[in-house]
Amino acid sequence: GKFDDELDSRLLHSGRGVLSMANSGSNTNGSQFFITFKDVPHLNNKHTVFGSVVGGLETLQKVEQEPTDSADRPVSDIRILETVVFINPYETDLKAYLEEQEEKEEAEKKDKALKRKREEEDAEGGKDWFSNPAAAATAKTTAYKEGVGKYLAPAPSKKEEKEAKKLPPPVASG
Repeated sequence: GKFDDELDSRLLHSGRGVLSMANSGSNTNGSQFFITFKDVPHLNNKHTVFGSVVGGLETLQKVEQEPTDSADRPVSDIRILETVVFINPYETDLKAYLEEQEEKEEAEKKDKALKRKREEEDAEGGKDWFSNPAAAATAKTTAYKEGVGKYLAPAPSKKEEKEAKKLPPPVASG
């Protein structure tokens, strides 16, 4: 059967030994593939790159020296008898994904526990949002005027400023 292209701009046809899906147009990938012998940038984003040759480059040289027909296909059959997958990206990606999910679940559990604790404290009338509730209960609030800034003390008058300058500085005891 045919399946869709899986193009990735980070995976390019650069250098020898790049493995790509052979196709006859967009989303017509089947079971055929090709291996590059050199940079072929005109194939980027047209063919799905899915791997690279990391060993046996001497075999790749022998394949490259095989005579080809007018369609650039080898005259004699070339058979690959064995392949080895050194790193399976699906396993690596799956492991990373599972670790990420586990971290998210742990973070959610911590968040839920913290939220539950806060709700319990609020229900009990536990800790208030300010640090000294006794001082807040006894503090006297004075409104100096009406409207915006009514709790701000007015600036001292010129006379009060002069008197404050005449006073000696407070003496520290200790």
